Amino acid sequence: MGRAVGIDLGTTNSEVAIVENGQPRILPDESGDLILPSCVGFDDQGKLVVGREALRQYAAAPERTVRSIKRWMGTDHTTTLRVGGLASEETKDFSPQEISAIILRTLKQRAETALGEAVTEAVITVPAYFTDAQRQATKQAGEIAGLNVLQIINEPTAAALTYDIRSEETERVLVYDLGGGTFDVSVVEITGAVTEVLASHGNNRLGGDDFDRRLELHLADRFRQLNDADLPEDPLVQARLLQAAEQVKIALSANAFTPVREAYLGTKGATALHLETEVARKDFEDLIRPLLTETLEAIDRALADAQLKPEDLDRVILVGGSTRIPLVQEMVADHLGQRPVDGVQPDLCVALGAALQAGVLVGEEVESILVDVVPHSLGISVVQDTPFGLLPGFFSVIIPRNSVIPISRSEVYSTAADNQEAVEIEVFQGENQIAEENVPLGAYKVENLPLRPAGGVAIEVHFDFDINGILTVTSTEKGSNQSASLVINNAGVQKLSSQELKQAREDLDSLFGEETEAEDAESAAFDAELAAAMTQAQGILDNLEAEKAEELRELMSALEEAAGAGDGEKLGQLQGELTDFLYYLDSEEA
Repeated sequence: MGRAVGIDLGTTNSEVAIVENGQPRILPDESGDLILPSCVGFDDQGKLVVGREALRQYAAAPERTVRSIKRWMGTDHTTTLRVGGLASEETKDFSPQEISAIILRTLKQRAETALGEAVTEAVITVPAYFTDAQRQATKQAGEIAGLNVLQIINEPTAAALTYDIRSEETERVLVYDLGGGTFDVSVVEITGAVTEVLASHGNNRLGGDDFDRRLELHLADRFRQLNDADLPEDPLVQARLLQAAEQVKIALSANAFTPVREAYLGTKGATALHLETEVARKDFEDLIRPLLTETLEAIDRALADAQLKPEDLDRVILVGGSTRIPLVQEMVADHLGQRPVDGVQPDLCVALGAALQAGVLVGEEVESILVDVVPHSLGISVVQDTPFGLLPGFFSVIIPRNSVIPISRSEVYSTAADNQEAVEIEVFQGENQIAEENVPLGAYKVENLPLRPAGGVAIEVHFDFDINGILTVTSTEKGSNQSASLVINNAGVQKLSSQELKQAREDLDSLFGEETEAEDAESAAFDAELAAAMTQAQGILDNLEAEKAEELRELMSALEEAAGAGDGEKLGQLQGELTDFLYYLDSEEA
């Protein structure tokens, strides 16, 4: 196995890193930029643009640009983008995996350019509270991008791997990870080279994007107050205002006030309407304080799961670009009674940690051992005895959240009715006592049970959760040892067949204007063979009988037409006919 990279596939920004001489480093692009904005678009010529170039055009061309796609991972959401030039209305639908694959392919190319060699192996990070569907969608995006995804690991855990205190004394560290679209908190124990996760909690839809939206609404209210008119419901105007809100958020991390000037946002009659105002840091803090309070509640939940109190923590680490906001630092410090440590790069440490884990997996000399946990409880739907009688649909947990992985656990259940012939095993992940309020992962039946009174048949349900996040469920009827099983490794995400994966990669190649070497060689050989056949046919036309000559001319004309239309399938068929035609002519002459 060759070298492997670590990738932080972020909502707002992404990075790629490598381990060299036991130490991780971020790989830059050709201009030295370490960060790739997670933004994808098509310019006015229909060319694919990724990163800063895409982000720059967002406010002017939102219909051609997509950002924050990470929030849609694991769903069937599609993004429609205009992909043609200025004179074209052509559009194309993209899944979250396809957009993410474009970002990952760009990072792959960046790594290959920086290292001067092919890169095919990667560890990719996700929020600790990502569901199984979101994790599998991320892995699928990596596969489309041409990467063998060695492991999906949690972002706070990756960040903790870069923590530079490596003593034999055990340190309890809380990692507070607030990014552009997601929030996680993990409590970890670090002893020497071993990083063990004790508990995690979070919110997959809370981050800097939500702060931007609240500021955007605040600026829209200011516009209304200043101009006595509503902001136009125009995608271009909304994109401009959202971008202005993001710039205000960033500026207020260093300043108590920041001006906002956006010209020509609307009209009233023949009068152009502008937005010219000032935003105070206090106003921004009032807008986001309720959201940050939610993160403090998640801290308390994670500490309770780890059976720790704030005073038991040795260190607090802040991760993610949104932790640069002064109010975040202040609220976390006040809540935990200690200031977060310096020395951890909030924008880069996740990719650095992913690189360390990638190094471990490919045999690099890295002093790092990761022990991770299950982010969500796993269990099945059962019938429960209540004061109102037997009621179905309760969630019975078999593997509790924050259990160290890999893990195997089982529980024994019994039939709920007399002469019950079958039971359905419905598997869920989540924390709600009502099964259907959690995320369904799959279901199957155990049939042909012995006919006995209610409670007379015992069924053992065994859960196996491995390091790659694959859950195997096995049910065994204890009397006859009859069993059935279900492997869950792509819950909520349709697994691509080998042909579908090949097609997705070819589609991605075409977006990047690339062909594989094999395709190039095959195409060159095909062109050479066709050219030789056409030359041979042209040379014998004048010596053929009129009927055969006309047949050959029609065949050559059809070939030229298919080549002009770029119809590869038709071209291949017609070339075969021409080759056969020439072969039979040679046979007749012989």
